[in-house]
Amino acid sequence: MLAEARAEVGVADFKASMVLAALGIGFTAVLAGLIADDWSPSDLRVPGRIVWWVGAAAAMTSIGCAAAAVWPRYVKADVSGGIHYWGHVATFRRLEDLAAALDGVPRSERGRARTRHQLWRLSLIVSRKYTLLRWAILLASGSIGLFLLAVALGQHPTKG
Repeated sequence: MLAEARAEVGVADFKASMVLAALGIGFTAVLAGLIADDWSPSDLRVPGRIVWWVGAAAAMTSIGCAAAAVWPRYVKADVSGGIHYWGHVATFRRLEDLAAALDGVPRSERGRARTRHQLWRLSLIVSRKYTLLRWAILLASGSIGLFLLAVALGQHPTKG
């Protein structure tokens, strides 16, 4: 199970990176249009403009969720329960302190507790990454629908 959890972290990161790249392409296209002054949300009538800005907020939140899924998390770990992964090791400022802490753990408790702790931590990481990834995809999809609705609601009636 631990090997599966480790592999799944990489899979989740890859998926989130792909979603982030796709969102970046879409975001760049919209920005290019705005910067080139070819189009502006202010060209839309008020209902369309409101919906467009809601869609823009959803799109930005989507990018934030995808970025959060791949953002490295480093927290100060509490080593009072044992030293189980690199985050615990990194809390020690001196090699001597780390060696003393490792020597204080009975050999019989090292492997089993470490495996359980890593499985638990990695599973939490994978769960968080996939939750953020789902939100990124849902928000991106919703923003596309809102942008299309904004155009439909915001077009000025044609004179005939």
